[in-house]
Amino acid sequence: MINKVTIQKEQALNAVKNGEFDKSVIASKEIVLIVLTQDWCPQWQAMKTWLYDSADVDVDIDIYELEYNTTDYFEEFKTFKEEQFGNPNVPYLRFYKNGTLIEQTNYISKDRFIEIIGQ
Repeated sequence: MINKVTIQKEQALNAVKNGEFDKSVIASKEIVLIVLTQDWCPQWQAMKTWLYDSADVDVDIDIYELEYNTTDYFEEFKTFKEEQFGNPNVPYLRFYKNGTLIEQTNYISKDRFIEIIGQ
């Protein structure tokens, strides 16, 4: 089952302050994906066409999403993402298993997504 969750301002700014998302986010399920992106990104728009389709997914996964260019803390979060996580590209994906980062990447195919989550 795929659970879509929008990252709230408090969660995002807490990550900026602490250098990582809180355990309540990254360990909310055995498998967690955090998507940090901007709404205009064509690769993100393409990923959204299949990302939340649970037909091929047997894993219970939380997908946290933040389109940070639509927020009032855009510059602060963008700087954090690029400097702390070292990735200026969008979409930026962080996969966690049991609260531990297992993969970070940018745009991926559905097949690669299924491979990463252990299907």
